[in-house]
Amino acid sequence: MYKLKKGLLKQAKPTTRTTSLLSVLALCAVDGSSDAQDNTNSPVPSSQQAAGILPVPDYSGDWWSRNYLTGDWGGVRTDLANKGVQFGVLWDQYFQGVVDGGRDNVGKYGGTVDYTATIDLMRMGVLPGALVKFRAESRYGNSVNGAAGAILPVNTDAFFPLTSSLDKDVAFTITDLNYTQFLSQHLGVFFGKLDTLDGDPNEFSSGRGTGQFMNANLIFNPALALRLPYSTLGAGLVWMPLPPGPNGGLTVASSVMNTADASTTTGFEDFGKGVSWNTEADFQYRLGHLPGGMNIGGLFSFDQHFDELNSRIVIQPGTGLTIPNKNSTWAVYWSAWQYVFTPEPEEGPIDLLNRKADTQGIGLFSRVGFADKETNPVQWAVSGGVGGRGMIPSRDNDTFGLGYYYNSIQSTRLFSILGVENSAQGFEAYYNIAITPAVHTSLDLQVVNSLNHGVHTATILGLRAAVDF
Repeated sequence: MYKLKKGLLKQAKPTTRTTSLLSVLALCAVDGSSDAQDNTNSPVPSSQQAAGILPVPDYSGDWWSRNYLTGDWGGVRTDLANKGVQFGVLWDQYFQGVVDGGRDNVGKYGGTVDYTATIDLMRMGVLPGALVKFRAESRYGNSVNGAAGAILPVNTDAFFPLTSSLDKDVAFTITDLNYTQFLSQHLGVFFGKLDTLDGDPNEFSSGRGTGQFMNANLIFNPALALRLPYSTLGAGLVWMPLPPGPNGGLTVASSVMNTADASTTTGFEDFGKGVSWNTEADFQYRLGHLPGGMNIGGLFSFDQHFDELNSRIVIQPGTGLTIPNKNSTWAVYWSAWQYVFTPEPEEGPIDLLNRKADTQGIGLFSRVGFADKETNPVQWAVSGGVGGRGMIPSRDNDTFGLGYYYNSIQSTRLFSILGVENSAQGFEAYYNIAITPAVHTSLDLQVVNSLNHGVHTATILGLRAAVDF
């Protein structure tokens, strides 16, 4: 077993939610100059804490100031975290109505519950550099995803986990359960069930639909939608040549996974049904004192059958009319974010997946993706906008965002016959009100068009509330 130095992992800011594997790995920054067990937010002195991979969150404070609604449970929660065990529950509710256009003018209510846990085996003193991550989900109610008529969901949180029918209730399902093992200060491996929704991190347009934008086009890149499953079995490695620090950092992750989605199954039965290989690099930097970052990656999916969209239908003996196919497809993508104004310099790396802008200020974001035009209905996609936090006096923790997206759809004979448009576009604006650090409510407006000639542009109003227990 390799030897880990004391102070291996850089202290990061406590987050209000356990995020994706890539985000957790980004928090596991190697820095021999800092003491991993120092935690100024913890009531337990650093001398009594064991060094670990993840920082100990701050559970302290009264009802109006603490990050978690249920607090510290009389000190039990902090004690468990100092021993390597962290729990989280996030309850998200939404009401949306299609007030004009779309397939149907209706209003729908529903909600989701995320249950998260991490077991820091290093902090527990069991195994250096080892981490177990868990996420389970519940879903109830209905959404306007079908009524809006858009190409991708206007309510991402209500769309996942994937089920056989839209808005099907999910009592409880495990979508993320994996093990990470660092082999050195810069290199680690991971395997298990992976949740990929957070795989395209962005300071102003991530959040899984629970804290920032609700429209899927402004949360992940549509170019990946064809063959990147939401939850599936996989394995990979992470390399951190430049661990996140005050001036930035670089994290590279590469994984191989089943292409079939396993949101409500174990995923073991999906072996042999296709493989997807995804590699991406995420890095942060500073322009003066202004934080910024980029994410670039590619997906190659193989050992499957993909219809060649622009091919002529042919007659195959014994099978009749068929569409020629190929056994692989690909997509490449890039996203970026950049603060353009902050009242004060932000110290340390930015947490890209905590559902909010980390520092008071305003910034820009963008996404671009290209896909294999022979197999993917989405030829290319682009989105961009503005986001920020605390721009209204006395409302330092409120966040906001304005975003626009455009998807170029393949022009094929079949699509023309079916009356499918060759593009889809939309706009979204939200304002997230921080009632307390643990309780938020958002006002949301979307204007989206449909790929169907017969469906008019939809205007959607929404109200969302999230409670972090």
